[in-house]
Order: sequence, then structure tokens, then C-alpha cells
Amino acid sequence: MIHDLGREEMLILENIEGILKMVAELYGMEGATADTQLSLKQVDHLSYLFLVGLDDEGRFLPLSSVFKEWEEDREKKLPIGTITSTIKRLLKEQKDKDAKHQTFEVMRLEKKTMLRSGTAQSPLRGKDVRIVECSESYVYILNSTHRVSVIGCMDCTIFVGAAVSLSINACSRLKIIATAKNCRVSNCVDTTVYLCTNHKPIVIGDTRAVVFGPYNASYDQFERDAKVVGVDPTKNTWDDYYAPIGVSASSSAFSGSPNTDQHLPTLPASAVTLLPPEKFFPFVVPIAKESEPTISSGVTPAPQAAPLPPKYAEIIERRKAEVEALRKAVRTAQSKYADDGKQGGSSGQDLQSVVQDYFREWLITSGNLRQINDLVKLEEEFSKAAGK
Repeated sequence: MIHDLGREEMLILENIEGILKMVAELYGMEGATADTQLSLKQVDHLSYLFLVGLDDEGRFLPLSSVFKEWEEDREKKLPIGTITSTIKRLLKEQKDKDAKHQTFEVMRLEKKTMLRSGTAQSPLRGKDVRIVECSESYVYILNSTHRVSVIGCMDCTIFVGAAVSLSINACSRLKIIATAKNCRVSNCVDTTVYLCTNHKPIVIGDTRAVVFGPYNASYDQFERDAKVVGVDPTKNTWDDYYAPIGVSASSSAFSGSPNTDQHLPTLPASAVTLLPPEKFFPFVVPIAKESEPTISSGVTPAPQAAPLPPKYAEIIERRKAEVEALRKAVRTAQSKYADDGKQGGSSGQDLQSVVQDYFREWLITSGNLRQINDLVKLEEEFSKAAGK
């Protein structure tokens, strides 16, 4: 029911009555108590904290849908005490179910690369995934999952094939590429999320310099995984984020009785921005479809999986043209130097050595050389396991 696991679940359990009283005070009910009554619409302001289910059309159900009282009478008001006990009971029921639900954990990776797609003996599909306190690492979750929680990670690149619910909490300098039915970002700094989703991403807490971009991965299993979690790539709402924020009930921003979210204050403009098209680059998942989990050579990456907004698609096409022009120029120069070499001048080999030296330097300075070395080692391990 709740998006995240563990600490956030306990936080809600311990403070739900106080949170409901804050909602009451925002509507002018000063000194709210357990007997203070709230309407269905007022309680639904907290829907962003919970994942209670989906309707027949795949849309998220509001929090009020779990209350039988409102099934019978939508105009009825319920005491805060009744609402609190119902939510606590449902959270406890979910916690009991979660205790039986398998969770795959990635804990405290440091300067490493991990790829996981699951096996017949240890399937990953449908599991909960927790990626916790990793640093300077690359993590690839190559399957459709249930809930993915990324907590306290720093300087990492994380790829998630697909998830019903994705939560990113207390991370910094993170790049994450994911397909998710639902996405929430909280208390993150300098984090870029390349997203394919059909629902508003939610941004809460002390969040600064968070950037949303359109899904940028070349991933062979994209269509399969997106279908499993119920995401339609043609209806990507990556740029339509929702940023509720809590303030004191005495704030002038809440004068009167707000009935819609347009009365709520928003995060500062600098807290969340959209990725400029000129900074958009594709991301290639290093897995070959025909020989999973063999590492792909990357020579011919899969096509862009999700449709791109026109401005971003134009940038990609422009870059392709620039790369092809550069290749042509290098081939022409190599041919010229080869001819000069026959006459005692510089050879094409000299130019090739210069290009290779610059490329090697870029690999080292960008940190990509470590990932390549890790992938080579993983390829050797996969080959040995397959008896090749």
C-alpha cells in the first residue's frame, strides 16, 4: 500500500494521525482532534503517499477508495480517529504480506558493476528490489519488478527494466533510467531521472537540483517489461511532475478553504527542472537479446525503445549526423595519411594511435573504463557458467 519499505512505513504508522490533523488545519479547522471530521476530498490530498490499487483503466485509485463508508456515501465525513485506525490496520496487513514477499537487495556496492535479470532457480520478475547505500557503481535490474526502492545512493547509475512502483529517496548525484507505473522522488540532490511512466512523477521533501528527462535507453526487453507493469510508452508523462509541499497552517498561502491542489505552494523553480534537449544522450544497456545474459558488444545497440518528444528526437538525429560526418572525416584523413606514408610522410597508423589515445584518456577521466573492465569480467564469468 505504501510506496516505500521500512523506515518510511514506520514514519507513516507513527504520524498518520498528526498528518491528518495538519490536513484539517489547512482547511481552517484549528486545534483538530481525533473527533474532527474530514471529507473524502480532503483525505485524498494524501493519496500521493499511498499505492492502494488500480482501476479497470489502469489509473491509480485515491486513498478514499479503501474506506467502505465512502463507498456507500461519498458526501459523508469521517472522524480523524476512524481514518487513522483504518489506515494503520491496512498498513499492518500489508506489512504481514510483505514479510512473506521475497525481496532482492543490493547493499553498499562501491565502485562496482552489477547486472541482474534473474534465473529459473532465482527469478527476479515480480520481486521487490532495494538498492541501498551504493556509491560510484552501475546497477542494472533487467526485468519487470514490483517495487523498487533506491535509498541513500551516491554517484551511481541505475537502470530499472520496469517496476510497478519506483521510489528514490535520500540520493545524491544519481542517474536513474527506468520504466515505472509510479515514481516518487524524495529528499534527493543533483539527481537525473530518465523516465517512462503514465502517471505524474511525485517530488517531495528537501529536494534540490532534480532533473526529469524522457526515457533514453536502448533496451531489447523494453516492450516486454513495460507491458508487464502496465505502462504505455506512447503516453509518457515524464515531464508532468506533481510537487506537493507542506507548510505551517498559519501560512498566508492557505488563507480560506482550498479545495484543489492549485492552492498549494509549489517547490522553488530550481528544485525540479526538465532536461534541456541539448543535454540529452542515449543510454545503451549492455545486454544482447539473443544470448541473455551475455554482455553485448555494443556495436549495434537496440533502437530507441520509447518514442521521444520532437525536440529530443531532433537532437538525436543531429548527433547521428555529426558522428557520421566525423567518421567520414577520419576515414578520409586515414586514407590521405596512408598515401603520405607511402611517400615517407605520416601514416594512417599515426592518426589511429592519436584517436585511440584520446579515447582511452576519455574512458579513464569519465570513469567508464572501470565499468568496461567490470563488464569484461562478467562476460568471462557468464561464459564459464555456460560452459563456453
